[in-house]
Parts: sequence; C-alpha cells; structure tokens
Amino acid sequence: MSGAFAELETRPRSIAVIGAGVVGVSTALFLQRDGHAVTLIDREGPASGASFGNAGGVVSASCAPLGMPSVLRRVPRMLMDPMGPLVLRWRYLPRITPWLVRLLWASRPSRVEEIADALAALNGGVEAAWRSLAAQAEIAELLRPVGWLEVFETDAGFASTAAERDLMARRGLTFEVLNADELRQLEPSLAPIFKYGFFMPGCSFVANPGRAVERLAEDFVGRGGRLVIAQVTGFGLAGRPYQVLAEAGDAIDTDVIVLTAGAWSRGLARQLGASVPLDTERGYHLMLPSLEPGLGRPAIHGEMSFSLSPMEQGTRLTSQAEFAGLEAPPDFRRVRGLLGAAKRMLPSLEIEEMSNWLGFRPSMPDSLPVIGPIAGLPDVYLGFGHGHNGMSQGPVTGRILADLIAGRDPGIDLAPYRADR
Repeated sequence: MSGAFAELETRPRSIAVIGAGVVGVSTALFLQRDGHAVTLIDREGPASGASFGNAGGVVSASCAPLGMPSVLRRVPRMLMDPMGPLVLRWRYLPRITPWLVRLLWASRPSRVEEIADALAALNGGVEAAWRSLAAQAEIAELLRPVGWLEVFETDAGFASTAAERDLMARRGLTFEVLNADELRQLEPSLAPIFKYGFFMPGCSFVANPGRAVERLAEDFVGRGGRLVIAQVTGFGLAGRPYQVLAEAGDAIDTDVIVLTAGAWSRGLARQLGASVPLDTERGYHLMLPSLEPGLGRPAIHGEMSFSLSPMEQGTRLTSQAEFAGLEAPPDFRRVRGLLGAAKRMLPSLEIEEMSNWLGFRPSMPDSLPVIGPIAGLPDVYLGFGHGHNGMSQGPVTGRILADLIAGRDPGIDLAPYRADR
C-alpha cells in the first residue's frame, strides 16, 4: 500500500450519495459494507435514468475511446445520413461546440493511447465488482457471462475496427475475430449476411438493467440504508456537517458528499466548486417481443451502429447518439426507421413496438469518467461521466469511491479521472 493511503478511516460516518443509477447505488452499497450510515438521494428513484434503458453490456475488454480518429472521419457522413446513428440538433450546436472541440483534442493519437490505458485499468475491475454486488443482492441470474458481439456485412465495415483491435491487442485484452461459419455457430438465429464477427468472450450481459439496479437499491434499503426521493438543489458547505439541500426546503446533514447524478451532475458539481466539461448523449430504445429462436447475447450491427439485446422482457433495439441536451423532446423517427434493418439482421424478429424510451448518457469528451475528490473541499467526491460505459463501470466506480473514503488504496492510478484534468 502506498504512503498516501497508509491511514485508514475506520470510524463510521454519515454519507449522502446523490444519484441512484447504477453508479450511485453501487457506491452506496460499497460504503454500507464499510459500516457508514448512507443516504441515497435521487430526483425520481433508482434506475430512472440511463441505467434503465441501456443495452445491458458489461464490456470489460473494451478500451477504445469515442474520439478515435477512425470514428471522427466518419462523423460528417453520419450527420448527413437521415438514418445514421449520430444526430446533432443544430439549435444545440452553440452549447455543444466546446465539448466537440475537446473531443477533437482528445482524439490525438498520443492522447488516445493514454485514454486507452486508463479505460483498460478501470475496466480491469469491472467483472469482480459486478459479481460481488450481484451475489449479495441475489441477482446473479441477471449477470450472464455470454460475451459481447459485433457483426459486419462488409470488409470495409470490419476494417474500420482495426485501430480498436490494435489498442486492445497491445493491452492484452481478449477478443476473437470470427468468420461467417464461426459466427453462424455462435449465433445461428442471425441472418447469413454477415462476413465477420468481433467477439469479446470474457464480457457479461445484464439481462434487465432496470430491474438489476432496482434490486441493488432494495438490497441497500434492506440492509438499513436510507433512500430519499428528492431533487437536490444545492449544498451547505460553510461548516461541518455539510448539508444537502432539496427542492422542498429540506436539508440533509452529512459528513461526506458523493455526487453520482449522471447527466444531471454538471450543475451540481459547479455548486461544489468543480467545473467539468460534461454533456449529454441522448440514446433511444424500442422494446420488441421475445422471440424463439433468439439471440444468446447482445449483437451490434457494426455498419449501422444499432444493437439487439435479448432482455428478460423482450428484445431491445438500442441506437443513436443524439446531441440535443436534457430539455429537447424525444424524436423516435430514426430508431423506428431501423426496424427494417433489425428484421433483416434477425429474421425471426417481430416488428411490434411494445414500448419506447429516451435516456441521457453523461459523457465526457475524453471518454473517461470523473472519479475522485474535489481539490480543496474535504470529504466531497465525484463519480459521473461514464458515457456509454455506465452499466459496465458503475460497480467498480462505487468500489473505488468507497476505497478513497476509507483511505484504502484503490489499486489504480486515479490521476486520469480527476475533475481538473
């Protein structure tokens, strides 16, 4: 153990965790294990945000950031494609421009290498943290070790993953390249139109993300944790204990504050003295009926950038990264326009929309979350900005934050995830 973590904080304290998505609930559970009195606060309740509607991937083998040069070269074409996976509502352009400039800066080859190192280090603890919480909450059946699959119809589509595969190979991360025959053996229900599969066999899949996070929250409450449904409006930081202020005028006294409010974290972090370039990638899903024979695992259409996930409650079609902020109304036209392509990908799929959803991914331009303390403000911690990796990295982020609060060495260098990086 390094000298910086030599003094363990062993006394139980009161801790307020703001945000009850997968990051916040996981943080509350790991803090609870250390004997702290934890209050979990959320504006709508557990799993009410991006933790509810994602594709369910626990993708521990990935290390490629969003800002890969190969991805950015395709952005103009994606924006002009009326059915493409990337949407920018042009009224939002002035707001998102600083974020996009930072994204371009983060896509420099040297910076991509640094980001890949940091993602690989964080993802190294993903599976163990998830298994620990799932076993405690008795939801191990929802965490399925079936791998993560991306499929390609064309040589050019598969070739576009070359840089990602190179990053993974140089960091010793496991993946397999499947030919058409191997792909049909793995997923016989897919249409025989795909030439390649890019498979990460060591990854897992949460078969009902919303129910999983709700069950984790129930486990937290069942073990004595306090859950408060309230909109946090500010903080009292002048003395100790701190106060978390809610819209109804309530004030919660606490020794420690942990902000894990996902897409709503930016303004609250600013009130705590941390300026972070967080913005929102909006994502959509449609729920379709279950099917037989179905998929054994989520499958991503590589060229068209949508996924089909075999959830407990049906097949989930997930797509789009839309830049429009938190207030713009949803627009389901693009994701509905993918139904024909989804049927072509999976011929047994029934095109019957049972429900739809819009969620907000809290995204940092360098694809790295913010994890750690706020400089100059004792006992205040941040844990947000996981982008597309929130379901994967939520539990390990919670474990790291609990380690920091206890004075334990978290086992990885946290400098890449600092709020002031």
